[in-house]
Amino acid sequence: MESGMTVREWCHDRDIKESRYYYWLRILRQDAVKEKEHRQQVSPFVELPADICREQVFEPAAAVIRKGNITIEVTESASAGFIAKVMEALANAW
Repeated sequence: MESGMTVREWCHDRDIKESRYYYWLRILRQDAVKEKEHRQQVSPFVELPADICREQVFEPAAAVIRKGNITIEVTESASAGFIAKVMEALANAW
């Protein structure tokens, strides 16, 4: 497609049978569909520890992450495990 050539021209220049081209195109498309279906099966939700809802003494944010209308502020006292779970949730959200 990037070459601007037709499939027939592209195959002819590379001495490839059109039937082989379309065979591999079908295989690659099937793999892409399977990959997309697999990604959709991954839950977009990540369980966060219940204790994050407890009353907390608020401290200034050490880092602020913004994407669209989402803002996440992380303090110096946030554990590595908690930050990892937040990052996992972000990866599934975007």
